[in-house]
Amino acid sequence: MNRMARKSTVMALVMATGGLLLVACGGDDDSADTNSVETTVTSSTAATTETTAATTETTAAPGPVRKVDAPAAAITVDGNPADWADVPALDVALEAIVEVDDVEAKDATVQVAHDDTNLYMLYTVTDDYNWNADDGHLSAAVAVMFPASTDPGPHMGATDQLGDNTAGTVDIWHWELECAAGEPTGGAANPNAEGDPGNDSVCNFDDEWSTDPDNREDDNSATGENSLTGVWGHSNAVEGGAGDWYFEISRPLQTGDESDAQFTVGESTQLALAYWDPSSTPEGWEDDGHVQSANQGWIQVDLI
Repeated sequence: MNRMARKSTVMALVMATGGLLLVACGGDDDSADTNSVETTVTSSTAATTETTAATTETTAAPGPVRKVDAPAAAITVDGNPADWADVPALDVALEAIVEVDDVEAKDATVQVAHDDTNLYMLYTVTDDYNWNADDGHLSAAVAVMFPASTDPGPHMGATDQLGDNTAGTVDIWHWELECAAGEPTGGAANPNAEGDPGNDSVCNFDDEWSTDPDNREDDNSATGENSLTGVWGHSNAVEGGAGDWYFEISRPLQTGDESDAQFTVGESTQLALAYWDPSSTPEGWEDDGHVQSANQGWIQVDLI
């Protein structure tokens, strides 16, 4: 993972971002509970002495804000969204991290499914087509994050946008498009990749972990591995063509990697998302110029 500012990017996410199977504290655009704040103020006034009781504010624990069902489905990982028509989709607003100005927000959707062996994801981002076979920064890039330990924050393990408070490990599926549309990428497609076990040195679809935005690593422990498969496509694949990017991914539900999220049908996990726009600057995207979902917290995924 030597192409994307290595492990020093300020990624606010999302997958952000691998996981212990947790029930999220997030919420749903359509059906989830709304965050609530309950405020109580009491005061009393005597005839000669006025006493104001201390003002107390109680913030209720946030309810689910965004969630999506992940049903059983027959999915072929080919970069074509046709077989996702009956899988529920969640609309997601991708926003800049707070300290970065002039970064354009993006509309995205995420769909998740499973079979007896694998988890599947289709991550769709509305943006113009730009892809360059010789320079990954002139092509789109994405990351998906899941909790890999108890209660990490959605910002690459941090609970806050600036990454000051780390809370646990996240599993990151980090994809720079160095191989062409329709070509299988990831460790499952390139099992003899050089470097750490999580690295895909051929197509740069890496399996990573993090505890905070300043420290990202390819899976590199004795149990480290990369069993990801990804294929991407675009609905209007001409230079500058308006349309949608399709990032289709699969990974086994269970792996032996201690840095990986583990998924179980009938339980829940959480995810966060990030995207880098290749037209951000004339030189392509920059490390801190990405948009992400983590400002609104985790997205809950229910494997049904």
